[in-house]
Amino acid sequence: MTRARLRSRRTVAAGSALLLAVLGGSLAAPAHAAPVTPRVVPDCPQTVPVGSVTTGMVGQGLTVVTGTTPSPFKVEVLGVMKNGIGAGRDLIMIKVSDLPGEHVIDQGAGIWAGMSGSPVYVDGKLLGAVSYGFTLAPSPIGGLTPAADMAPLLDLGGAAARRPAQQTNARLKLSTAARKQLAAKAGTSTPKGTLQPIVTPLGVSGLSSGRVDRLQSDLTSAGRTYKAYAAGGHSGSAAGGTPTERPEAGGNFSYSISSGDVDAFGTGTTTLVCGDQALAFGHPIDLAGPVSYTANNADSLAIVQDNTFGSFKMANLGAPIGTLDQDRTEGVRADLTKTPDTTTVTTVTENRDTRASRTGTTQVSDPKSLSGLLPYIVFAGQDAVFDEWNDGIASSNWTISGTRAGGKPFSLSRANSWASRDDVTISPAIDVASAVDQLVNNDYEAVTIDNISFASTMKTKYRQRHITVMSVSVNGGKFTQAKRLNLQVGDTLKIHVGMKEYRGTGTHFLTLGMTVPKKARGQVASLSVIGGAALSDFGDFDEEGCLFDDECGDSDSANGSLNKVISSIKSAPRNNAVVAELSYDDDDEGSTVTAAKTSKLDTLTVTGGRDILVRVR
Repeated sequence: MTRARLRSRRTVAAGSALLLAVLGGSLAAPAHAAPVTPRVVPDCPQTVPVGSVTTGMVGQGLTVVTGTTPSPFKVEVLGVMKNGIGAGRDLIMIKVSDLPGEHVIDQGAGIWAGMSGSPVYVDGKLLGAVSYGFTLAPSPIGGLTPAADMAPLLDLGGAAARRPAQQTNARLKLSTAARKQLAAKAGTSTPKGTLQPIVTPLGVSGLSSGRVDRLQSDLTSAGRTYKAYAAGGHSGSAAGGTPTERPEAGGNFSYSISSGDVDAFGTGTTTLVCGDQALAFGHPIDLAGPVSYTANNADSLAIVQDNTFGSFKMANLGAPIGTLDQDRTEGVRADLTKTPDTTTVTTVTENRDTRASRTGTTQVSDPKSLSGLLPYIVFAGQDAVFDEWNDGIASSNWTISGTRAGGKPFSLSRANSWASRDDVTISPAIDVASAVDQLVNNDYEAVTIDNISFASTMKTKYRQRHITVMSVSVNGGKFTQAKRLNLQVGDTLKIHVGMKEYRGTGTHFLTLGMTVPKKARGQVASLSVIGGAALSDFGDFDEEGCLFDDECGDSDSANGSLNKVISSIKSAPRNNAVVAELSYDDDDEGSTVTAAKTSKLDTLTVTGGRDILVRVR
C-alpha cells in the first residue's frame, strides 16, 4: 500500500463533494454554519499537505460524546509549529469550539482525554488528528498531527519496521531508579502547562475503586501516561478470530490490553479507515513500535469534567474490531482482518471461612503488560470471594505454560503458603507475577506465555511461626546454644530449631542435618537458620509498578540459561520452610553458601532466624 491508496477508488472531486456534504461547507464556510448531522465518512480520504496549511483555516472535527455516533465541532488553525512533534515532524496548532446547537467541547471545558485521533476536515480533505493538549486544566488550544504525516503508517511493515529516530514531545521511558533520581533533582517530572500527547483514559472493569487507584499508582511509577477509571467490560472473547464489526472515522477507538474478569482498555478516536486498516490517536501510546493489542469499538457513557487533572471520556469496551499492531509517533494502526492471540489466565479462589469460591478467566493480549496486570487479575478473584483487605493466611498453587526458543513447550508449577497482618491478598498475587516477569524478561531465550492457572485458598485468622531458639549437636554430641563453635571438615551437624506461633503458648521443634563440606576448611563461617517467609524477595513488596517496565529485581545474567532461571524459581524456599545455611565470605567470590538444608512442619509460614559463628579447621 502507498500514500496513493488514500486517494484510490475515488476521484478527488467525488471525495470532496461527499465530505462537504457530511461536514457542511468548505474552508470559507462561516463560523456560524448550521449544525451538521454526521454521516458515514468515506474510507481513504484525501489529505491536506502540511505546506498548504495557513493560519485562519477553519474546519470541522468529528468525535463521540455519548454512545457511538460522532458529533461535529469547529476547529480554527492558529499556525504550524515547525518540528513541534519531532525532527521533520510539524504540529498544527488549533483552537476548538462548539458549533451552534452542539455540545462537544463544553462537555470537558476544552480538549479532553479521549479526543485523541479526532479527524479534522477542511474543504473535504483530512487535515489531521486532534492529538496534543496541556498537562493540567482543560484548554481549547491544542495540537493536530498532520494527516499527511500519519498516512505512511498504512505502508509501515511488521516487526522489522524501524521506529522513528527522534521525537521531542513523547515521554522518554526511563528505569524506576532513573525516574526517582530525576524527580529528586527537578522536583517534578513534567513541567506544568507543557503541550503533550493527550492522556489516554484507561477503562478498567472487574476491580474496586481501591484497586483501580493502586493500578494508577503502578502505571504512574512505571512512566505509563494513563488515566485509570472504573468502566464496564465486554462479554465477547478477545482471542484470535475474525472481527464482526468495523470502526468509523470520528467514532470511538479502543485497544484492550486484557478482556474478561479484568478489562483494561484505552479509548480515543478513529482518525481514518482505509481498506483493512485504521489509524487512530495521532500520537503514540507507549511508542513501543510493533505491538499486539486487541482493537475494539467502545460505547461512550459521558465526558467527565475535571478542571484539576483534565476531563476525560468514560466508556464501556465494545466488540473486537482487529489487532492494534503499530504504536508510533504519528499514531497507532490497526489490522482489521483478525484479532490477536492472547494469554489465558484462569483463577480459582476459595474462602475457607465461608466456603465461597469463584473461577474466572481473563485474556491478556499485550505480553509486555502481562506481569504488571497479573496481580490485578488475581485480586479480582480474591476480592470476589474473600471480600476483605486484612490479615489472614492463604495458600497458592500456580502453573505457567508456554513456548521457548524453537517453539519448544515448557511448564512451570509452584505452591506456597502465605500470612500477613496487613493484607493477605497481596503476596500470592505478586508471587506468580514475579515468576512471569523473570520468564518473559530473561536474558537467554524468547518466551511466550500461553496459559496461567492460579488457584488459592484464603482464611481470615492470622497464624505464623517465628524462630526463637537454635541449638546444635556435633557428631551426635550434646545440643548446645553456644554463640561460637569450632568445627572440622566432615563433622555431622544436627540443628534443632524452636518456633513459637503468633499468640500461641507452645513451642514447635524440627531438626535439620548438615555435613561440613571440604570447601569450608580454614574459614570463619556463619551457621544460620532462617524462616522461609524471611527469605522472600517480595514479602514486603510495595512497588509492583516495576512489573510494567521490566525493572523488577536484579538481572538474572548470573543464572547462565533459561533452564537455570526456571530451576531457581522452582527451588526457591517456600514460606513454610526452615532453611539451615553454612556460609562464609570469600575474597574472590563474595558471600558463598557452602551448604543448605530445608525442612518444614506443615503449611504455616515461618519467619525470623538465628545464627552461630563457627570456625572450620
